[in-house]
Amino acid sequence: MPETVRRSLPDYARRLSDGGRIGERWTVGTGGDGRGKDGSAETVLACDCSGLRLTDGRLAMLVHARPLAGMEPTPAPKLHLSRMVENLPMAAAYVEGERIFVNHAAERLIGFRQDELPTMEAWFKSAYLGRDREIRQRYDAARQAEASVLTELQVTRKDGARRWIRFFAYLTHGGEVWLMEDVTDQRATLEALHQERAVLQSLIDSMPDIVFFKDRDGVFLNYNRAFLDYVGWHLNSNGRLRDIDMVDGDAAERRRQTDLRAMREGMTRGEEWFVYPDGRRRLMETLKTACRDPQGTILGVVGISRDITGRREMEEMLRRSEAEKDHLANHDPLTGLPNRRLFFARTDSALAHAQRIGQPLALLFIDLDGFKPVNDRLGHDAGDRVLRVTAERLTACLRTSDLVARIGGDEFTVLLEGPGSLRDVEHVAGKLIQAVSAEIELGRDTLSVGASIGIALYPRDAGNAQDLLKAADDALYQAKHAGRGRFIVCGHPR
Repeated sequence: MPETVRRSLPDYARRLSDGGRIGERWTVGTGGDGRGKDGSAETVLACDCSGLRLTDGRLAMLVHARPLAGMEPTPAPKLHLSRMVENLPMAAAYVEGERIFVNHAAERLIGFRQDELPTMEAWFKSAYLGRDREIRQRYDAARQAEASVLTELQVTRKDGARRWIRFFAYLTHGGEVWLMEDVTDQRATLEALHQERAVLQSLIDSMPDIVFFKDRDGVFLNYNRAFLDYVGWHLNSNGRLRDIDMVDGDAAERRRQTDLRAMREGMTRGEEWFVYPDGRRRLMETLKTACRDPQGTILGVVGISRDITGRREMEEMLRRSEAEKDHLANHDPLTGLPNRRLFFARTDSALAHAQRIGQPLALLFIDLDGFKPVNDRLGHDAGDRVLRVTAERLTACLRTSDLVARIGGDEFTVLLEGPGSLRDVEHVAGKLIQAVSAEIELGRDTLSVGASIGIALYPRDAGNAQDLLKAADDALYQAKHAGRGRFIVCGHPR
């Protein structure tokens, strides 16, 4: 370093610390005091000095020196490099020392002419308005390391407009070439896409349903907050979350098969119980659809899982309610036996079946003997007790295929399908009278009632339910007048 420079270092430091730059020519020699007094060879250097702030806060001086032939003016850039830059179709510049030469495409990009930005200092102050010191320091560091630069920077045009350029510079201590491309529209498009994706992700995250995307190998690539709540906010160590990380092997295989079917068929829908880390069990309905790119290639599966636990419970409650209403509409509330309405419906069905297969039916019409005195003497609670016990005893004497109904008051009917012979029907009637006539305990007291039964046969006595019941009622009337506690078959009075 020449002695004059050493003596001027404090001044250099002051000028460089304020962001200034110093361009000088230094004469140095290979020996002596650097001035060649002892006959040593001298070299003239074109030096460009800038300040570089080190990490410990100290200021260093970065010197870019280029040897010159004596004191001749700085030569123009090499003709072939200058012509190459000038004829490039894209914005480009050639840099030599502190001089910069831009082509016409670069002039159009930044709005400045070549003669308006002849030096590096003019370029940085104009193009990087307000950030020239920062950008120049970064550039000088790369130049010192002779490293290429690829970055995107925002430049200020002469008209004040700000544009983003993709900047590539091949830096050496000799000539340097810059290539520049306006990427403002590209960045705006990307920014719009990023914003659109952010909005979409925000919308998906706000959904209570679980939303996810799996690739063709079953790896979860995207999901929302509801999904993370299900998996417990924990991913496996390599970040490649699969179903096997959340459920057992059998369940994971079932999910994999539905994924494959969705990719084959386009869509699947199914229900599955999800168990959360805190022990919650929720019934989820999952819809999976194949995800394709614009060319139709399958990328994976998009899935939405919705909690239908509450809906299923409501449906079950409604089903039970409907069943209860149906039961109330068709059954006697006191005894639980089918009522008159259900009796006729089932009898019509049994008659149609019997007609198809040529099978006989027997209808028994039962009326209790001595029931009215129980009601009058002991009250309706005692009468209700008698009716419930009677219903239980009648049911206990019959087959499960036989129909027992209470059609009103103390009147009951029994429909026997495929009863066999008339003797078999009479045997059943005798059993019923005996069962109904047994004593009934009522607190500390006991009481008893009897039963009279009229019997009608299909198809002998009638061909429909109404006529069959009337025939049995006529037989019951005869049994009552014959002394009660007995049965009479229609057309066979005793």
